[in-house]
Amino acid sequence: MKYTIKQAYVISLFMLICVTTMCGCGQKKELSFETSYIIETDLDPEMRRMTYTETAEVINTGSDSTKTLYFHIYGNKFKGLRQVEDGDIAVLSVQDQNGNELQYQREQEGVLYCVELGQALEPRQSVELTFACEVLIPDLESMYGVSRDGDVQLPMFSLQLAMHDQNGWDIAPLPENGDGRYGAAADYDLTIRVPEAYLLACNGDELSRQTSDGITTYTYRAEKRRDIVVFACEDYALLERTVGSTAILGYFNETADGVTRQHMEYVMDCAAFALEYFNGLFGEYPYDTLVVTNSALGTNFSPNMEYSGLITILFGSQEFSMKQNTFHEVAHQWFYGLVGNDEIREPWLDEGFSDFATGLCLDADGKEDYPFWELKKISSNAAAGEKVNVPCDKASAYQQIVYDRGAVFLKTLMDAVGHEKFLSVLSDYCQKYWYGIATTEDFLEILQEGTDADISDIVAEFVE
Repeated sequence: MKYTIKQAYVISLFMLICVTTMCGCGQKKELSFETSYIIETDLDPEMRRMTYTETAEVINTGSDSTKTLYFHIYGNKFKGLRQVEDGDIAVLSVQDQNGNELQYQREQEGVLYCVELGQALEPRQSVELTFACEVLIPDLESMYGVSRDGDVQLPMFSLQLAMHDQNGWDIAPLPENGDGRYGAAADYDLTIRVPEAYLLACNGDELSRQTSDGITTYTYRAEKRRDIVVFACEDYALLERTVGSTAILGYFNETADGVTRQHMEYVMDCAAFALEYFNGLFGEYPYDTLVVTNSALGTNFSPNMEYSGLITILFGSQEFSMKQNTFHEVAHQWFYGLVGNDEIREPWLDEGFSDFATGLCLDADGKEDYPFWELKKISSNAAAGEKVNVPCDKASAYQQIVYDRGAVFLKTLMDAVGHEKFLSVLSDYCQKYWYGIATTEDFLEILQEGTDADISDIVAEFVE
């Protein structure tokens, strides 16, 4: 068959379009990764020094290649952004699996490191990077350092591969408000050597402990965690509770100000109640251990805090405050720990959800006549018109919008949808994004799929 020039042109153009579509040409290529970390650490609390090597295996699971990788050291934010000679977690060198020295750049006061690879990391390929690091541990200000009672707190001292999503690399400076963390669930293998007088609390499962020549070597395995955390103390008392297949391990400095045996037992009972309650609500907690410690006292505010598999509770306050704080931090094991989110762009997805879960847990406990929801509503009304899914640096009243208004939004949805139906939706939401990353849009999509109720006006009031 013969074709005219015009017909041939049309056919050629059609074939080109088909080939282009089949090859995916013109589509946005993306980067995504799987990571695991092996960390070898020597900790000398007396000299306030820690050295470690960290090997990060990075697998490119995306469709694009890259010669640049970014890593966060979130501990450099928590320590107060000091200089290198006064408490920095510093990278001394970076090598690839072939022993080649790689170029790297320290940015944002050590919170971010940019590593240039020797050759591009192609799709379905992996690279192993070994970081040699040194830590000069400062006085504790709020979350990182040596407390006035002698506790050594080292939250998230390791390097973590930065997230890469539809917005590109997550390398914007961390805001003053909130925690600012954003990371994929990963596996950590930690070996740490410390003088035998010290006991360690870690969010990983302890595999072994051996002492020789005055040094105790601990090995831990932390699977599918958002971070790795180590605390050390000479005066830890250990308490235990068991909920299902999970051992709750309480490490408390009995010599610290405000820490009493009565409060230790009380916090452990609260943690056990919350863990059992949330197991039934959001899905079974998957880890063998949940570690609870007292918040060490620093030169600044010492907060209650959550990590992936470990929480810290500030002692010395009223028992009910410790209960409420314990419920909140245990709830974070699901919201941020198991169901991750970008804590800079949408902090309400972990803080608002955890505050909402706290109110449910207090209702289930029912031992105090405390107007939790009424107080949340009053605080939320003070920020009326503000949207809950605001980024950290845009929240004019961070506590009121992200925590309180976020909790009230969820409570309002539950009242509109129905208690049982809404909790079923929450369970579905958790299961779908277990170990993953969720957005406000993801949550609302599952909510809309799970109910016939008209929630458009509520969503319009609270969500941008």
